[in-house]
Amino acid sequence: MENNKTKQEEYTIKILDQLQQLFEESNENRIEIKELEDNSNASDFFHALANLAPTVVYSKLTEKEIGTLDFNHIANRLCFQNVININDK
Repeated sequence: MENNKTKQEEYTIKILDQLQQLFEESNENRIEIKELEDNSNASDFFHALANLAPTVVYSKLTEKEIGTLDFNHIANRLCFQNVININDK
């Protein structure tokens, strides 16, 4: 990793690398891109990616059981916090 990358950039690259593997033929947990062409499957995928999985990770890291709506509020605060931090630079 380059030294000038922020932690957010570093984590984003690592997460995207792992996500890319979901679509590779050799992955036993592979998701077919064609499957996501169905709008309901795409909605389910993005809900799992954006809400369900992060809620599970947050709960495991903090040992706090929260719901997806609670996590969504946390995510919104993080977005707001980062917008303010970017504007302060």
